[in-house]
Amino acid sequence: MSVQRSRRFRIDAGLLRGRIAWFGLRRWFKFIHLCFMGMLASLALAAPPAYPETAIGATYLPPASGGLWLSTTLPASPLGLETGASLELFSEGGGLGGRAELGALVFPGLTLGEHFASAGGFVRLPFAAFQPSGFATGLVVGPRASLEFASGIPLVLSTEVGVGYYRGLHLAWGLGARLYVEPVALEVTSDERLPLAVRLLFLW
Repeated sequence: MSVQRSRRFRIDAGLLRGRIAWFGLRRWFKFIHLCFMGMLASLALAAPPAYPETAIGATYLPPASGGLWLSTTLPASPLGLETGASLELFSEGGGLGGRAELGALVFPGLTLGEHFASAGGFVRLPFAAFQPSGFATGLVVGPRASLEFASGIPLVLSTEVGVGYYRGLHLAWGLGARLYVEPVALEVTSDERLPLAVRLLFLW
């Protein structure tokens, strides 16, 4: 009887050690996941001006939701339009979310008083994956405009508005200000998803 009890104790002790080890492993996985998301939150590319620009940089998002934003100007100009594409990935509700976007400059030579202006359009595809609610996607379209102040340090103000469907019909909007000190730019933006984002960009 004592042999059986000692054997059972050894088995229970082994299970306990296994559970402790698994719990430690889970904590390490969570730590690695947080480090990875922090790394993603430290990289960003921005796209507020109506004209596409190639840039990469770092972002600060006060509510700690971050992402990896990749953006580049497309090599082709279909129908004479200057176009650009971007992809953003971020953590959303414990899963993966993001949005892909295609923008086109439609009116490059506008003026407002003594300042240059540009206008274009964008098509945005928001999506979410690996969440309890499952995969979700949508479509947002709208115009985008920029106004340039070239005197002193160049400053560009941008705005966009759109309508779309993503987990319901909604209004999309965005405001941005970009201050250029070549070859870098400081940008502050706000939109329906991120109330405030501050980015330091390197442009080439």
